[in-house]
Order: sequence, then structure tokens, then C-alpha cells
Amino acid sequence: MATASPSYELSAMDNVLPRYFHGGIWALRLRDGVTQDQVISMLRSSLASASLALPFLTRRAFSIPPTPENLVTGRLEAREHVDWKPVVDYNDLSNNPEWPDYDELMEDGLPQDLLDGAVLLPSSRFGFDLETGGTPLLVAQANFIRGGLLLGVSLYHGLMDGMSMALIFRTWAQHMRLQQGEETGSAEMTTTPLGQECFDYNTLIDLWKKAGSPVAEATPDEWRMLGLLPPQEPGGGELRLPGSGSGDGDDAPAPPPAMSTGIFYVSASAIARLSAIAANEPGATANDALMALLWRCTIRARRAAAPKKPCYGPGAITEMDTTINGRAMLGDLLPWQYLGTLVFFTTTKLTVGELVGPATPLVSIIRAVRSAVASVTRERILAGYGLAATRLPDFGAETLRRPMPTFEGAEFGVTSLLSLPILDWSFGSALFANGGIPDYMRQERRLFDMVCRYCSVGPLRREGGTEVLVSLTVEEMEFLEADDEFAQFAELLCH
Repeated sequence: MATASPSYELSAMDNVLPRYFHGGIWALRLRDGVTQDQVISMLRSSLASASLALPFLTRRAFSIPPTPENLVTGRLEAREHVDWKPVVDYNDLSNNPEWPDYDELMEDGLPQDLLDGAVLLPSSRFGFDLETGGTPLLVAQANFIRGGLLLGVSLYHGLMDGMSMALIFRTWAQHMRLQQGEETGSAEMTTTPLGQECFDYNTLIDLWKKAGSPVAEATPDEWRMLGLLPPQEPGGGELRLPGSGSGDGDDAPAPPPAMSTGIFYVSASAIARLSAIAANEPGATANDALMALLWRCTIRARRAAAPKKPCYGPGAITEMDTTINGRAMLGDLLPWQYLGTLVFFTTTKLTVGELVGPATPLVSIIRAVRSAVASVTRERILAGYGLAATRLPDFGAETLRRPMPTFEGAEFGVTSLLSLPILDWSFGSALFANGGIPDYMRQERRLFDMVCRYCSVGPLRREGGTEVLVSLTVEEMEFLEADDEFAQFAELLCH
């Protein structure tokens, strides 16, 4: 007899997130003599035991129909299916002549153009729904090449953000080590069981109520902090093909431009130099400095590729949107291991002339970035939650329109995982080389190429450096790679 599934209504912050699977690929070198059967068996059994220790892993998202008590449509709930465990599919590419062996991949820097989600991520991610079977938190696929493993994992963004992803993977990695007979360090998050407040979305709701249920004014800036356009604002804000709705009378979407993705390495010494520059601005961080550098250099490359576009004129406004982890702003009011989502956005605005002008020192841009980040206070976050919880007529796609960057304008969006504890855990040294630490964590290729440019900063690596993924048009990428300031801090690894 199946066990009843506990259900948890998601908070407003979960409900406003985009509802799609985001794919990640972890590269691990196999130890000599280790078989594929050993690895796939261990991946599956460790994920099953991790799910017993952390039932959050068995959650699936379902739509909630409106009720007389709550008429808001588009809300989600999570149900724990304790009789079900996340699936790890098996894919053997070791005899496929199109795939080089692991050593070759590492020598080439794990080329981004090889990381095809249609091959490396589970196809089942397209077969779920929110009505009948629900959408799982996580599905995975073990892809074996000669000498190594490319572990593809698809994560449902509506149920997790970057921090909850990091905590979930640390738990899985811990259970991999436990089943290989390895010791678990005392600092692991599951050494001590997490309190119920870490799993319960009402934790955030209760916190908001204790603060007096504040609600922010429904201004464009407050909506943008939630990653949204005002609900009443007509048009825009959806993931559209470039050129659609251009106002020229032709409604047919224009084809997207030819795109190029570059993976750049920012070394520990480069991060130290960025930190030294940031130290000239009180409160500024290395992450602020890296955001400032990426913003300036990419906009400079984009302007060089299209110098006559009005959006790149010296007086035109350029905006940078970056994501932040709301847990850090709430401090001890909310457990740092809270497994719901809490993503907010900061927007920094400058004129193009100020941003790319040769007389503007990098520290001036860092100052603007830090000011924008500092404006997202504990009080604003709680009031922003109230705005999402009380001022949205529904959580449907027509209402949840987003200020997504497109191929028009001078907007720049970047996601940073620099501060997240992701690449410091081990999957076990009995099966994997390098102490079980992944060599790389990458995204699937060309994730947003059909709709916009894209930039993402990875987590810190053990040696103290990080990788940056930048997706630009082919011509813009050529200018970025030739940018002298960018080359002082970033080295091209691969495309």
C-alpha cells in the first residue's frame, strides 16, 4: 500500500520563478579499473539513500486549483513521494567515435559546443506536467565516455535555486562517500539533521508575518527586484524570439543572430587583483568587481560590433541585472539551509558613456554595483515578498512577465554562483580520481541562444579561480576576446 504524500504549498517567491528544467553537467575522471556498472549502481543507491535522509529530494511540483478561500490561479504545491526516488538514467558513449576520451576532453578544456543537452541530459525532463504526475525536483543521467563520467542533472527551477541546489548536491555527494566507506567531515550539512523549518515554505511566510506583513509599493523598481515587470505593463517581458514585435508591421520573428559561447577562466591571482581594486570602495567584494568588469567589457564589445545603434550612444542607459541570494540578507532570521527559493535581482544603471569611457576607472563601476546590491536590504526583501504574495492577480505566464534581456537594447544580465559551496565536495575517491572532486561544472550548450545573450559565473574552484560563460553574437565575441582590459583578468579556455 502506497504511503500518503505529504504536501506543502509553495511560497510566493517559489511561485514567481520561471518553471523550467535547468541543466548542469559535472565532469569526473574514473579511477583505473572502475567499471560503469559500479558507478551507475553507486549513483543510484546513494541518491536513494540521500532521499531517505532528505525527503525533500522526492518532492514533485503540482498545480493547485483555485478554491473559495484562495482564488489565485497558477499556484504550486510540492508533494513528497516517499515511495519514489529520483532516477539516474544510463547512457554509454564510450564506443561512440564522435566522443573523445576523457583525457582529450580535459586537454581541450571540455569544449562547450560538445555539451548537447539532447545527448547528456535525461529526455524525461520533457515528459512531466504539473497536473497529473507532477514535475520532479531532479532527474539525472550518467553519461560514460572512455575514462570518465559526464553526470548530467536537470533541476526544476520552480522548486530550487542556487543555494538549495548546492545543499542537495552536497547531500548526494556525502552519501556517495558513505557508500564507498569514506569518512564524512563534521562540517557536512547532514551531519546534524536539518530542522523542519528548512523544508517548510511556511517558514518564509511566518517570518514575513512576524515582520508586520509589509508590502512594497508596486513600482517598476520593486517588481524588478522580484525579476518581474509590473503586471499591468502592456507587452514585453517574455522569452521572445529576437525581432518579434518590432513595430515595422511584420509580425514574423526574425531569425536569431549567429551566436558564439566562450568559457573564460579567471584565476585566483586575477580574483585577488579584482579584490584589491574593490577594496577601494567600502563594502565592495570581488564578486562586485567581477560583475563590473563583465558588464563593461561585454557592452564595449557589443558597441564595437554595432557602433551606430542608438542604444550604445554615450547618453543611452545600460542596465545590469544580477541575482542575489535572499538568505544572506535575512541573516539569522532564516536558516541558511532553507531549501525553498529566495532569488532577488539587483539592477545597476549607468550611461553607456560612463560605463565604457576610457576615463572611467573600474572602481567607479564597482561603486555603482555595490550601491545597487546594498539597496536590497532586509526590509526591502520582506516587503518585496509581500508584493509578490498580495499584489499579483495570478501566477500564470501572462502575468509573470520578466525584464528579460533580448537582442535589442543595452541590457546585460548575469548570474553568479561565485559564493556557493558547489565545487568543494567529493563524490568519493574509491570510484573517481582527483579525490572525487569534479573537474568541471558546466551548463548545457546554447541554452538561451535563440532568445538572448547570456552570462554566468561559476562557483569557485579549489585552486581559487572560477569560470565565466559568455554568450554573444559571433562578431561581439571577437571584440570581447580582443579586449585588452578583459584579457588582464580572463583567459579563453574553449568555445
